[in-house]
Amino acid sequence: MKNMMQEAPEVAQSFFDLAKSVKQYSPLDEKINELIIIGIFSAHRGLRGINTHVERAMAAGATKEEVIAAILLALPIVGITDVNMALDQAMETIAMTQKKEVAGAAAG
Repeated sequence: MKNMMQEAPEVAQSFFDLAKSVKQYSPLDEKINELIIIGIFSAHRGLRGINTHVERAMAAGATKEEVIAAILLALPIVGITDVNMALDQAMETIAMTQKKEVAGAAAG
């Protein structure tokens, strides 16, 4: 996304506007939306998307267990390799998110 934002900012903005419209249409709460998006990125090997949406899901109140469950739901459809890759990525993001929370609490 960084390159798109730099090289074609109007296209990136259109994408962000579309994503915002879809979320506004959804009757689901933010946490559930983010968990679903994590499952979708897991099925499509979207490692960068997993990072972003794990952070957002946790900020919206999702637990580590809920994030793992969202990824594991893809297992029967996409198989063990993709699910393991997604789970590895999510666990790294969860660990970084938890370290930031601890550092923020210690500083505050």
